[in-house]
Amino acid sequence: MNDSEQKARIAMENQDWHSAVLLLEKALEESPLDGELLLFLAEALCETGGSDKAVAILCQGLESRPDELEWLFFLGDLYFEREEIEEALECYDRILQMDPEEGEAWASIGLVCFQQLRYGDAIESYRKAIALDGDSAFLCNCIGDAMMARGETDKALETYRKALELDPDDAQVYLSLAEAYHELGQLGPAREACNRAISLDAELDEAYVALGNILLDLDESREALRNYEKFLSFPASAGNREIRAEVGALIEGLRDELA
Repeated sequence: MNDSEQKARIAMENQDWHSAVLLLEKALEESPLDGELLLFLAEALCETGGSDKAVAILCQGLESRPDELEWLFFLGDLYFEREEIEEALECYDRILQMDPEEGEAWASIGLVCFQQLRYGDAIESYRKAIALDGDSAFLCNCIGDAMMARGETDKALETYRKALELDPDDAQVYLSLAEAYHELGQLGPAREACNRAISLDAELDEAYVALGNILLDLDESREALRNYEKFLSFPASAGNREIRAEVGALIEGLRDELA
């Protein structure tokens, strides 16, 4: 390990991403074929808002080493985060051409299908991933989400319960369970599941919106308002702009109502 790489790893541990980028670029000048360093650089660039450069670096690397599965996964996931869905799908398809039994790629394709509102295809892809890699709370939760999107709330509820059997401490699954109960009008269990999600992960910002909605239906407006405000206290992201606007409008209405 050269000196630049050692310093870069320390910078990444300290989340000093700008320094990490500079150090990794220098380390790659000394070890240009080091695949791990290239992935580290792509990650650090993404953390500093340089996702365009990260994509370019990964694409360039894949030109010379097209069979690097880790690079393809990283690039596919990066495209997916950027909502460049077709490009993400191409990466996952390339992985499956090299290894048809790569369950993680099937799971990723399921996420793409869900994003494209192809819920049946998403469920099929998740089940292929399960057949290859075994059951997991994450995949059961994904299947449940697709069932919810298709209006199959009862089936989704059973799937979320199965997910909790696999991992009783998964906050995201408790949140999904809460939303299923809420959809079925079972407000007590919905509230309990949502509170459990928050107790497991107090940083799960969307849980505060879900709990606010449940409390609103329970006519507990002040508590609903408190949870909506808690949600807005978290940093904004590209993925939650629309819901933040909706929650902001709800807060204004509740404040007027409670004044």
